[in-house]
Amino acid sequence: MSELSGRSFRSTAPLHPCGALDGFPALSRELLRVEGVVRSGIGADLTFSDGALGEIRLDLSGLRAGLFVARREERSWKRFLRFNPSIIERVGEEAFLPTVAHEYAHAVVHVFSVHRARFSGGDFSSHGALWRSLMELFGHEPKRCHDYPAKPARSVKTFRYRCRDCGKDYRLGPVRHGRLEKNPGYLVCGSCRGGIVHSPE
Repeated sequence: MSELSGRSFRSTAPLHPCGALDGFPALSRELLRVEGVVRSGIGADLTFSDGALGEIRLDLSGLRAGLFVARREERSWKRFLRFNPSIIERVGEEAFLPTVAHEYAHAVVHVFSVHRARFSGGDFSSHGALWRSLMELFGHEPKRCHDYPAKPARSVKTFRYRCRDCGKDYRLGPVRHGRLEKNPGYLVCGSCRGGIVHSPE
């Protein structure tokens, strides 16, 4: 990390917690803390808390706890830290702190990779040496994946069907179920080509 020290990536915006995390004070504090670690340890003001580096969104669902996104738009980058509010609620803010650091570390690596011409021999891969050293600097284990209890974004209701001829059971989703309701000959059994009928549970 010493080769990154003293580099000028300064933001002039004042620090204050980002609105998206207002409902989660521990996560706001963690973001401010890791931004401070980068500022004092590397000499770089790379801040999401004031919106200077990008936007924070609480719009993930399903199994993903967090995600860093960077999109090139004309001559600049749009960056986002995205988090899953249902996982935050389920595991609690204190358990979620490593995810804030994890995604912020990805953002820092991205900024340095964009300016890679200034650095020699840097490892800018997603979970490479720079990312791992940042996580250690932040005081978190550099784990690639979370182990929070999570559930899929949605559960799909299935309908039980059975072949009239051979008795083979099928589970169909709502789309195929709807089509079979309108057109009973729409599907046939994959084993014997017999007709499939709804078999309520």
